[in-house]
Amino acid sequence: MKRSGLAAAAMMAAGMITLSAAAGADPLTIRVGWVVTPGHLTPLEEALGKREPGLFKHLGKSYVLQAVHFQGTTPEIQAQAINELEIASFSTAAVALAITNAKLDERIVGDVVADGIPGHFSENFVVLADGPIKTIEDVKGKRIATNTIGSASDAAMRTMFRKHGIKDADFTTVETNFANMPAMLEGGKVDMIGLLPQFAHGIIDNPKYKVLFTARDAVGPTQAVMWAMRSDFIAAHRPALVDFFEDHIGAVRWFLDPKNREEALAITSEVTKLPKDKLAFAFTAEDFYHSPDARPELGSVQKEIDEAVELGVLPKRVEISPHYVDLSLIEEAKRRIDGK
Repeated sequence: MKRSGLAAAAMMAAGMITLSAAAGADPLTIRVGWVVTPGHLTPLEEALGKREPGLFKHLGKSYVLQAVHFQGTTPEIQAQAINELEIASFSTAAVALAITNAKLDERIVGDVVADGIPGHFSENFVVLADGPIKTIEDVKGKRIATNTIGSASDAAMRTMFRKHGIKDADFTTVETNFANMPAMLEGGKVDMIGLLPQFAHGIIDNPKYKVLFTARDAVGPTQAVMWAMRSDFIAAHRPALVDFFEDHIGAVRWFLDPKNREEALAITSEVTKLPKDKLAFAFTAEDFYHSPDARPELGSVQKEIDEAVELGVLPKRVEISPHYVDLSLIEEAKRRIDGK
């Protein structure tokens, strides 16, 4: 009986230690990849969390957020493969390559930005009006800027080129940051650029430049960038991830709410180092579309993959739904917020 009592006491002590460790466990670190903001909201959410911590119920408790910058979406594949990134901001091409080439068991979990949604901005592909490119066919032999091969911008551009009989070997690809592209076009270092909304002012309304086509023309309305996570990470950390998405959806809605516009622009200006007058497009119809529920347009993802494979932009087809999709995190988070 004495031994039995000692064993029971030991078990109780072990249980108390386990409970104490769990209660004092460090918050889950969630590293989220991003490319350019305010399209990608992650660095803005990080700044909002520091400025208005009361808007985030779970930040610093069950999770902490780290925004990690990348030149484009495809470099995030390697970062996720070596466990240096929990949530990747993937283009359609990047998510397909992560699954087929890197053999990652990915799950699409949320929206980042959609391009070409009716009533919202679509990326412009721009040339000089008096430059060497007058038609898409004139791209042959020219220098074409892209942020990174396999990005949403890059895939839309190459899809349009393929539709006009232009292969990758027919032009020179120049990888550079989106912010550098207008100056490179002006300086004659490249002959065509992709133009995001923060750089559009003074260009798309200027007769010196010509919009050759838009991403909408190339691939239609599409889920340009989406969040994806490895399935094993979701399985291991589901409660904290639902907490994260509850805060994330709340933050997205905060930035989209007109009553918060002045503060939202102030945060965006602080993060981007752009003056507020250059950011007038942000969170309006002149910006890319952000789903207020973080819900991705999955139909467009499959359509874009199929077309890219048919045209030779992607090497192999992958069926995205249902295996590579998990919307349960955003759905549970939305129920918490909306009560239904």
